[in-house]
This record gives sequence, structure tokens and C-alpha cells, in this order.
Amino acid sequence: MPSTVPSRKTKPDVVVLGSGVLGLSIAIELVKKGHLPLIVGKDLAEDINSTGFASPWAGCNWYSFAANDDFSNRNYDQRTFERLPKLAKEHPNLCEMIPFVDVWNDGEVEDLWFKDLVPEYERCGPGQAPAGYKQAIKFKSFILHAPDYIAHLAQTLQNSGVTFLKRRISALDEAYNLQLPADLAEKFGLSGDGANARLSVDLVVNATGLGAKSLVGVEDDTVYPIRGQTVLVKSDLAGGKGKRCYMGTRNLNVGADGKPSVPAYIIPRPGPSNHIILGGTFIKNEWSTSPDLSVSERILQDCFKLNPDLAGPERPGRERTWRDIEVVSHNVGLRPAREAGVRVELEERTLNSPGVEHPLIPGPKNKNKNKAEIGNNGNAKRTTRNKVAVVHAYGIGPAGFQASLGIAEKASGLADDWLRAATSEGSSVRSKL
Repeated sequence: MPSTVPSRKTKPDVVVLGSGVLGLSIAIELVKKGHLPLIVGKDLAEDINSTGFASPWAGCNWYSFAANDDFSNRNYDQRTFERLPKLAKEHPNLCEMIPFVDVWNDGEVEDLWFKDLVPEYERCGPGQAPAGYKQAIKFKSFILHAPDYIAHLAQTLQNSGVTFLKRRISALDEAYNLQLPADLAEKFGLSGDGANARLSVDLVVNATGLGAKSLVGVEDDTVYPIRGQTVLVKSDLAGGKGKRCYMGTRNLNVGADGKPSVPAYIIPRPGPSNHIILGGTFIKNEWSTSPDLSVSERILQDCFKLNPDLAGPERPGRERTWRDIEVVSHNVGLRPAREAGVRVELEERTLNSPGVEHPLIPGPKNKNKNKAEIGNNGNAKRTTRNKVAVVHAYGIGPAGFQASLGIAEKASGLADDWLRAATSEGSSVRSKL
């Protein structure tokens, strides 16, 4: 991750809603372009145990899920892949390139679209695939340490002068006139106190993930969770020199009907801890965040089949089983998905102030504020501010980390282009006055 330099601005000009991997990555790109974002989230980087915060729970690797003809998502993933070698070189405990093995038994599988992007790509038939499997694809790709990488992004932003505000925003319009605590109001040179100490911006980045479903002004009904349950384990044998990522997601578990059922995968974490994420589940529209121990048992059994070394070295007179795997924790996270896929686009809006016509927008009502704002019928007139915009970046589902840098480039570019155009237009108007 390229370093950033402190912004020359003294007051934020962009509010980023959401401090997951997308929100933080976009904020870093905005800093590079000369902006000073304010990060606002109900969960921040240090809240790694919050079950409503998907990013820290991820088994994090680069394995593109994009379809061969899905060029938009392919581009997000490719741009991220192309930038990861620098991160791996500078922070090997955060990012590391290791061997990957994608295994399956029955059926034909097309070559992966990224076969010419990743090194050492190879298809393996019977006799060449790992024991117990008929077919495999091998290549090298990257693994990341999800919670430490999130912390790294946050620290990079803090080093650049970016401020974080822990708050739940219930309406999009609220973010354009954000009420600040006294210390931040003083830091940004804003006058007033209480409801009067407000930060005014013209552009907001909406990286709220599942929050986009209920955020007033967005209310995207197509947003849904994908429940993911994993088991964090420790293995000196499978996590050391034998470190390898297994993606048994095709048909590891074949039922009586011959159809595949649930996925299994093994994703080591970089660094010396020998920690490994075992998964998993992929349950759509399931909001429960409580671990199901029967699912954990199934995960351990399936991943042991993928790599028995998870259970440690073989011992004379005793056969290894899945029960020998050292469990560190049971984890559940909700992947923020969207029916049409990730939304990355700029939307121009008319900003509505709180009032009788917009009673759901938090903030002081403008009713009877002054005579100039009272209509003929005695009700408060709606006050608006034109030329505001929001860049949406949510709905990535299970591909947040592997697409994050590509999405950040596009989202920050949309934001920067709009802000520069708005500034230029404002300067032009002022010059004519």
C-alpha cells in the first residue's frame, strides 16, 4: 500500500461513511488526490470483535470470483492484484504470495479468467491432484491478514491527518451537515456549539455495506447479507513452510443426489502466528451472527480432508483426525451483498434540510426559524442546497479485499472529478459576479 502524505487542508471536504476495507481504501486514494476525508462509522478499525463489521472476520485472499465475461469486476480484481506485490514487499506480515490449490472431483471446469495474471498456473488431472481429488488447478496468489490489514489502512490514514468519528448515521442527508463534538469542531476551526457546530461538505462516499439497506436516502432493498462462518485454527505444520491455500469450493461435499453442497477452504494468514482460517458457509439472507458448532465440526472435518497437516505431524501408533486441529476461535461475519452486484457510481442529489416535509432526517427542524422561511400556509418551506453528490461503493459481497484497491481507484476518481468540476464551476460563477 503506497504511503500517503498529510493533507494541506485543515477542514475535511469529503465525508466517508463506513470504515470497512472499501471505505478505508477509498479514503486513502482521496488523500493521494489532495482531499481530506472524515471517516464516519458505527464500527471502526479497532472494533474487530463487532459481528456487524464484516471486514476483520474475513478469510482474506486474492481468488477472483468474477465470471469470465464480467469485465467490470475483473478489472477491479486485476487492479488490486497488480498493486499487492508492493504491499507484500513492504509489509510481509500483512500480505504474502503462496501456492494455491483449487480442487474438485467431477465435472468440467473452464480455465480461470486470471490464468495469465497469476504465476505458475497449472491444471492437474487424476494422479497429479492432491490425494483424494481427481482434478485441481494450481497457481500462486496472495493472502492477507484481514484484521491487521484493516488496522494498517486506518493507521495510514491517521498518519495523513485523517480523523475518525465513531457514529451511526441514519440518513444520508445528515452526512452533508454533520454535527460534530466540541473537540472536532475546534480542530477544524468551526464556530458554534451543540447543534450549530456542523461540518458542511458537498460530497459523501457511501461505503456503508449492509447499512445501505436502511440508510434513509438510499434504502436499497436489494442489499442482503451472506452469512459466513469460519474457524480460526493454529497449525505449525500447515502454517509454516507448508503454507498453502486450498479452495475446495466446487464439489467437496457431494450428497446422495450427486450435487455439491457446502464450500470448504483453507486460507492461512501471513506472519509468524501460524493462524489459518477454515471455512465455510455461504448462506444468503441469514442475519444470525451466533456460531453453529455443528457447522464448525463440519468445517473442521472437510478441511482436514483437504489438508491433514492441519492436525499436526503424524505420530506412531495414532492416526491423525480432525479432532487434533487446534481451534483458536469460532467466527461469524455477514458479507454485504447486493442482487445486481457491487454498486460503484456517482449520484447527484438535492440536499434536503430537516423540516416538516422531511421528518425522518435527523437535525434541528427549520420550522418557524425566521419569516423568510415561512410559506403562505404558515408551514416551514423546504430549504435545499444544490449541487451535492454521493459516490456509492457497496454491495461487494465476499470479494471486498480482492477488489478493494480497484474499486477505490474508481470511486475516488469519480469523487475527485466531481469536486474539481464543482470547484471550477463555483469559481466561474464568482468571477462573473
